Amino acid sequence: MSVLPVVVVFGMSFPPIFIEIIVSLMLFWLIRRAITPTGLYDLVWHPALFNTALYCCLFYVVSRLFV
Repeated sequence: MSVLPVVVVFGMSFPPIFIEIIVSLMLFWLIRRAITPTGLYDLVWHPALFNTALYCCLFYVVSRLFV
C-alpha cells in the first residue's frame, strides 16, 4: 500500500506510482543538468546506460520514500 492516494484529474484517475514517476523524472532532469557541465559524461563509457541506471536508482529511492 502506498501513502499517496489515487489522483483524479479531469475524470482520469492516476495510480500513486504515477506521482512517483513524475517526481523521480524531475529529480533526474535536475541531476542530469547539474552533471552535464562538470564533464562527468566524458568519464562514462555509455551515457545512455548511465542515464538509465541513474533514473532507475532515483525511482527506487523515491518509491521507497513514499511507501
